[in-house]
Amino acid sequence: MTKANSISLTSYIKLVKETNKFTSDKALFGAQMGLFSEVGSLVSLLKKKLLNNDSNDHSNELVIEEMGDIFWYFTLITIVESIDLYELINDIDPYDKHESTIFITGIKTRPFIKVKSKESISDTQLLFNDLIIHTTSLSKDTTSEKIERFLNIYLKMMEFLNLDLLSIVENNTFKIRNRFVPIEELYLPLLSFDSTFSKDEQLPVEFEVHIVEKPNGKAYLKWNDVFIGSALNDNHQENDNYKYHDVFHLAFAAILHWSPTFRALIKHKRKSDPSLDETQDSGRPIVIEEGLSAWLFSISKQRGIDFTKESSISYDLLKTIQIFIRGYEVEKCPLQLWVKAIIQGYTVFNQVVANKGGIIIGNRRERTLGFKKLDTE
Repeated sequence: MTKANSISLTSYIKLVKETNKFTSDKALFGAQMGLFSEVGSLVSLLKKKLLNNDSNDHSNELVIEEMGDIFWYFTLITIVESIDLYELINDIDPYDKHESTIFITGIKTRPFIKVKSKESISDTQLLFNDLIIHTTSLSKDTTSEKIERFLNIYLKMMEFLNLDLLSIVENNTFKIRNRFVPIEELYLPLLSFDSTFSKDEQLPVEFEVHIVEKPNGKAYLKWNDVFIGSALNDNHQENDNYKYHDVFHLAFAAILHWSPTFRALIKHKRKSDPSLDETQDSGRPIVIEEGLSAWLFSISKQRGIDFTKESSISYDLLKTIQIFIRGYEVEKCPLQLWVKAIIQGYTVFNQVVANKGGIIIGNRRERTLGFKKLDTE
């Protein structure tokens, strides 16, 4: 994520409007409850940090994320209630003006306004109490005065945490675009990761892979009329159909343009680049992908989660995926692509289970995965 010098307040408000998923009749209540929930999460997180003197990078990232979510919901409230956020900004630095545009800056003491109250923040408990009080008040009803008071206490909290608003909003903007902006609006290279390699070192642009279940109950993969890989059974005391899990690898290949497992199965590893072959196409990346597939499957089975529905794929789950793939080329893919890969992967998986096999059709150009039945002749 590239660090900017400033972000236009207008552009951020526009992004909040575009990524608001609440219907008009539920937007205010959703924003109020979202704000209340995120403040609760922040207080819980800060309690642990303060009690344990925890200042590691991960906990700091979580604080910035929570502050960003709070600011998103706060901005949505001002939008829904038609309260001009500009009017709440009471003392703009003239050097921050650019043709009447207000900018969110990285200057801790001047995020975009001069905070009215300049008393030192020495009483941590009082600050936390004020945050909870003003959040609770705003969750009941919204007025310009309440919104302004909340904004002031939010900025005090930001100062207490030694954060700047630009970092908070930048992080939040990246998160929103990564997760909620439609895929068609994101810049995605036609062929990712291996487009500069020869065809025998690329994942196929289009592919059909047959999954055939034989009388022994095992599942076999066939590509270009050749059986590939090993025959699979569920390898579990329960018959849970995990023997068909290669569907998930094929979904990753078609939609994310990434699957070290499928690449190894068809012997299309990028051996012309030994470093890339070792770090992206070989042992550990394959283990990571297999582990990720097994983890998602276990969650779906144990919690009864239907991964064919977007609403079932939580942001926390996507954050865990990011931890799995950190340091590998696929981390460049936006979370929306992961959502699409999971949904289409599980949709096709269910079709394969229902038909005890089938033909999996992948298209990297369209980033799609489809299914058709095997010929029964």
